[in-house]
Amino acid sequence: MRLATRLRTRHVSGPARFQLAPDEVCGLLLGRNIAYYIPGFMAHYRALGMKYLVYMDNGSDDDSVELMRGYERVIVLRNRSNFRDYQPYMRMHLGCAYAEGGWRLAVDADEILRYPGEGRIDLPALAGILSDRGHTGLLAQMLEMVPEGPLADVDDLGFDAVRERFRKYSLNDISALPYHSGDIPFHGFLARNTLTDDRVKILFGGLRRSLFAEDCCLSKHVLYRPGPNVLPQPHPNVSTGLHMADFTLALQHYKFAGGFLAREQRRQTEKRLSHNETELRLAAFAKQPRMALSVPGMQGDPTPEDLLEAGFLTASDPARERLGL
Repeated sequence: MRLATRLRTRHVSGPARFQLAPDEVCGLLLGRNIAYYIPGFMAHYRALGMKYLVYMDNGSDDDSVELMRGYERVIVLRNRSNFRDYQPYMRMHLGCAYAEGGWRLAVDADEILRYPGEGRIDLPALAGILSDRGHTGLLAQMLEMVPEGPLADVDDLGFDAVRERFRKYSLNDISALPYHSGDIPFHGFLARNTLTDDRVKILFGGLRRSLFAEDCCLSKHVLYRPGPNVLPQPHPNVSTGLHMADFTLALQHYKFAGGFLAREQRRQTEKRLSHNETELRLAAFAKQPRMALSVPGMQGDPTPEDLLEAGFLTASDPARERLGL
């Protein structure tokens, strides 16, 4: 299937390959019909210092490809393979075939990276800190961001407005498992990584568990340095062959933005996903069309420092010193 993925991938625009300096960062993005997110996504990550991007489009019928073609230092690819069957192979191909050197930032279009010291430390500086300390991988924890009040009232907001209005989050109903726990469904992939600090955990659940009974994984290997033994994303959240850092970052997740219900209904019709999470969410909204994405104990306006103090993120004392905390 890896060979089939390579053969089905078409180069649309941009150079054939990027050569990165040691601390430069190349983003990797697999998407379909993500035009809604692209301007905000690119503005955020370019401001953080992401110099390059490799984007693979999985059969969009919106303006995703055209928008991405307008950015400099972006390779645009197209692969129409069924996402349900080929997702890991498309992600592996993205991570292996189009850039050399530097670091890779593996994120989705609805994920906004936040981290302690972000106002002073850009992505190349963060990569430099990791390199200096011998780390090749960094874990992020996903935080679902939602609005106050019924989702139906804000379903048509643009992404910039969403980031202003979706300010609520919950730290309840989260399970933290040891990084190498055999109870993690994909522990075989994690076993191929080494851990610096056992306070770095794999998290599950959160707001989507509370509302929809989803046992979703919140942890993702978001930044890594390629190498001979590194395999990019054989699981959507995991790359292997990494020496993991002793601190974690946050990914503010805007899954419920931009016509969420219509998007979920289309996914259900197309049957492109291998899990039943879409059905769980649609069933909940069918029972309560004006559902507010809220549970007791909701909080607002997270900062990375707040999340660190609350224990959602973690950092060892040496990591805190390097991050200036």
